[in-house]
Amino acid sequence: MIRNHMDTNIKPKISIITVTRNRADFIAQALESAQKQSFTDWELIVSDDDSKDATEAIVASYTVNDSRIKYYKNSPALGISANRNKALKLAPGQYIAVLDSDDYWLDNDKLQKQYDFLEQNSDYALIGSNIRIINEKGDLIKETNFAIEDQIIRENILKDNQIPHSSVLIRQELITKAGGYDERLSCVEDLDLFLRLGRLGKMKNLVKITTAYTRHSGSISQKRKVIMAWNHYKIIIRNFGRYPGWFSAIIWAKLRLIKSFF
Repeated sequence: MIRNHMDTNIKPKISIITVTRNRADFIAQALESAQKQSFTDWELIVSDDDSKDATEAIVASYTVNDSRIKYYKNSPALGISANRNKALKLAPGQYIAVLDSDDYWLDNDKLQKQYDFLEQNSDYALIGSNIRIINEKGDLIKETNFAIEDQIIRENILKDNQIPHSSVLIRQELITKAGGYDERLSCVEDLDLFLRLGRLGKMKNLVKITTAYTRHSGSISQKRKVIMAWNHYKIIIRNFGRYPGWFSAIIWAKLRLIKSFF
């Protein structure tokens, strides 16, 4: 049964969490892509990490007409992983969808397809999809061809995350059991969570591209490259023996870490 979206007394089937910080140029498209979904039994939680731009005003223009969209602002900023956990604590849904504020959904049936799959396959923890990677102007950079089935995802995920963050739908009870996002991580926090979820259930991707992911053109600082490589290395170490290809993944991660210093 799909509830009337003005009825706020019933918990939604899906909670969409949208974390943001100074993304006023992008967030409207993210919100509108959620509103276009054929599956309407959702609530969208915007957790704003102390934006200094027009983000709050833009979101307010949507909350006034759609009670499913909720806005919360942090002051001071919490940081990306702590902000994601705050959004999770505010999320009452049976399932959690991630939609970062600079991304948007392309397939209006995305949530319906993923909800139906998880309802029919109780041994799966999550389901993502392939994505279209674009620049800030919306121009195509490339389209992904990630693994679709659980075993192949497991064989590749340590070296290359196979689950795009803004494409995913996850069982809320398993996120709680897994402990949420690691707040010590300022990046690669999605991979870390997916690997813990993968120990609680199977993983799946839709073959179809459902999501547009924005890759920003600003060059990544040397410090940021080192942090990303170091975090990835630590995450692989944590998963010793738990996924196929661990040995080759750790060698690859060591080489990436060394390269990040130059």
